[in-house]
Amino acid sequence: MKTLRRWMQSAPLFLPLLAVLGALPGGWWCVLACASVLLAAACRLWRIALCALLCSLVAGIHSALVEQRAAGFRQWVEEHEVVQLHGTVERSLRRGCVLSTGWNGVRVVVRGNTPYTPGDEVCLYASRQESRPAGVPGVFDADSWMRSQGYAATLDFITGEKLGKPLSLRTVQHWGLRLREQLAARLMPPGSENDPARQVLCSLVLGDKSGAEAETMEAFRNGGCLHAFAVSGLHVGLVASICWLQLRLLRVRPVVIRPLLLAVVGIYVLMTGCAVPAIRAYLMLAVLLAGFMLRRRVSLLNTWSFAALLILLADPSQLRNAGFLLSFGIYAAICVAVRTVMLEKAWFGPDDYIPISLRTPWEQRWSNFEVYARGTVIVALSAWLVSVPITLWFFHAANTSSFLTNMAIAPLLPMVMFCGLLYLCLGTLPWLGALAGWAALKSASWLLAVVAWFGELPYAYLPAQEPAPRHSVMLQGLNYGGSFAMLGNHGLLIDCGTPGTAEMKTVPTLFHAGYTPAVLLVTSPQGSAGGGAEVVQRMWPGISVIRAHELPPEGMSFETQAGRFSIYAPPAELARRKATDYHPVVLWESPAGCVLYIGNAAYTCYARFSCQPCDVAVLGSNTEAGEINTRQVIHLPGDGENVRLEL
Repeated sequence: MKTLRRWMQSAPLFLPLLAVLGALPGGWWCVLACASVLLAAACRLWRIALCALLCSLVAGIHSALVEQRAAGFRQWVEEHEVVQLHGTVERSLRRGCVLSTGWNGVRVVVRGNTPYTPGDEVCLYASRQESRPAGVPGVFDADSWMRSQGYAATLDFITGEKLGKPLSLRTVQHWGLRLREQLAARLMPPGSENDPARQVLCSLVLGDKSGAEAETMEAFRNGGCLHAFAVSGLHVGLVASICWLQLRLLRVRPVVIRPLLLAVVGIYVLMTGCAVPAIRAYLMLAVLLAGFMLRRRVSLLNTWSFAALLILLADPSQLRNAGFLLSFGIYAAICVAVRTVMLEKAWFGPDDYIPISLRTPWEQRWSNFEVYARGTVIVALSAWLVSVPITLWFFHAANTSSFLTNMAIAPLLPMVMFCGLLYLCLGTLPWLGALAGWAALKSASWLLAVVAWFGELPYAYLPAQEPAPRHSVMLQGLNYGGSFAMLGNHGLLIDCGTPGTAEMKTVPTLFHAGYTPAVLLVTSPQGSAGGGAEVVQRMWPGISVIRAHELPPEGMSFETQAGRFSIYAPPAELARRKATDYHPVVLWESPAGCVLYIGNAAYTCYARFSCQPCDVAVLGSNTEAGEINTRQVIHLPGDGENVRLEL
């Protein structure tokens, strides 16, 4: 009991944090909150018990009020076709904004061409937006994302008016983002937007991913180190360390460095968008530096609990945010790993019992290398073990190579950060700027090459879903009435949508559903049907692409692992006034059954072919179902709908 009491006194905020973690989800999780309070009371730590009780009550009441207000707001929106909102813009999106309304502080997402910036007070009119289900676990789900961020609803922007821009925290954040845009222009001057190394520099140093192309993002995602693109504790720690070393080289005293470091890192966090992981790192850094300045002992566990308490009490919805859980979970794993490294015996090198003073210079260097290698392995393994269940739960995917990738890039990340910051400071100087720019671009290209190599390893990025059955069909509705069809696993993919649709919906849906297409059929020459073929080919390099308007008059047949496919081209004399006239008819024959895909083909297109009776017929909007000899007829789904069946 004395040991437990002493441990709780060294970290008095840990039990209040456990109480908050139990109070926010509710239900049987409240047992955790009660146990935390009772444990502190049993150890006669009355202040800790009272703090845990008050924190759990505040967090629970705050969470309940937020959910109640959000439910009332959604009901109010459903009762009106057009709503009028007054509020302050919190952040700008790629197409829209986040608005903190005057309706009891409810936060909503407004989609559309909103000409507003963070900090603007606005009055706007919007209409309710229908929710579109993801269809497949793992694909971006707007409703789940909104709930995790604490947003009440998504609205479509109609019109609005800017009322003013008072001085507020949002305005200061907007100034920070403007500063980031100016600094990003130094790292990526006009005309160099296609340079992957500059994209990595902007994303890694400034957290600006707006200029990163899909290929660059996919390389880091497949390699399992996409966290390098999100400003987190890693970036804040590297910036603080680099600034500390530079100031010490200038012979600045530590008494002056500590408050100066707080200001510099605070500006960096503000400039990069104030993400939760960055705020967590800054709070912990502030407590650490304050402890040094006040000459007080600092507990890492207590500091970690303090940062988590502040964030959760201010915004309880962060408990459902993957960034919050990954940031705090991985940091805790790293602290445990560092403690393990200090206690672990040497894996190789000089014996631990040999005093350092008796070692030769070669043995000392070898011992330092052994400590670095041992620490890198244990820290990377600990962080990977914590991140795997979180990524499986939120993203329904796992990176098997991230453990190796993070070890390989451990020496490269500080180099890229240091060279990038040096390039920002010395970029205007004649020859020093050119040298710093060359070093920054070269280190960024090395980092990208290492990450891409690990990302190309077999089974580097895997979905949580098992592979789909070989003889199964999936139909997925896309935006604006479009759709794609997947006939069999390792079979035929019919249409994929525009490049944006293929990147955001088609490829993720197939990946998370466990499908691997072997052939892509583009039924229309318009980009709305198959403009994303390059995106599909980038995900599955071995896929073949067939375009309907290039088919021979007699059509074609081929076989894959899923079965035999016959594509019947439209008649040559058919007047091709509409894009739908290019649509062919596809017959899929497999041991499990026969599927006839007609889609939006004209009736005269498939009526000329003597297709045998089939088990399933897939129809679009331009067909006559009564003329088809089949046992089951399914129609192409609408926006967001998903149809799956197994033969």
